[in-house]
Formats: sequence, C-alpha cells, structure tokens
Amino acid sequence: MKSAVIAAAAMLSMIFAGLTFAVDDIQPAAGTAPNFEQMKADHLKKLDDRINSLQEEKACAQAAKNPDEMKACRLKHWGEMKGHGHEMRGGRGMDTPGSKDNVPVK
Repeated sequence: MKSAVIAAAAMLSMIFAGLTFAVDDIQPAAGTAPNFEQMKADHLKKLDDRINSLQEEKACAQAAKNPDEMKACRLKHWGEMKGHGHEMRGGRGMDTPGSKDNVPVK
C-alpha cells in the first residue's frame, strides 16, 4: 500500500513538472515578443500601400479606351501585387498550392 502511494505521488509530480515545462515553452521570453505598436504601424503601412495601388489601378481602368489598355492596367497591378505577395500571405510566397488561381486571365 505504501509503495502504491509513493508511485502515485511520483507520477503526479512528473505530470506537474511536465506541465510546468510546457507552459514555460508556450510563453514568450521577456523582451522577445513583438511590439504591438510596431506591428500595428507595419500593418497599416501595408494597407495604405495596397489602397494606393488599387486607386492607381482604378484610375488606369477609368482612363482605358479599349480592352488592351484595360488588360495592361490589370497586368500592371497584378505585377505590383505579385511583388508584395510574400508579405500579404504571411511569407508563403506565390508558389503555394492554390496560388495558380491568382494568375490573371489572358
């Protein structure tokens, strides 16, 4: 009976020790967590860049006089967005599965 109590106590202490180490691994070390204000500023800058690019494409499309000019507007915008694709998809890049759906219609 005494050995069963000791074995149970040993098991519980190992479980709690394991949980303690797991919780330590989940929490970021002090000073390594990204600064929220910096993350927010970066995100807002990327949004402004996208808005400006869309406004330029809109102006180009409004000025287009034929289908070829419209296509040129789309391709120019697509080329600009392709350059920023890595940032917009969290670092996945253009060659990820399903990214072929993003190719403009020819």
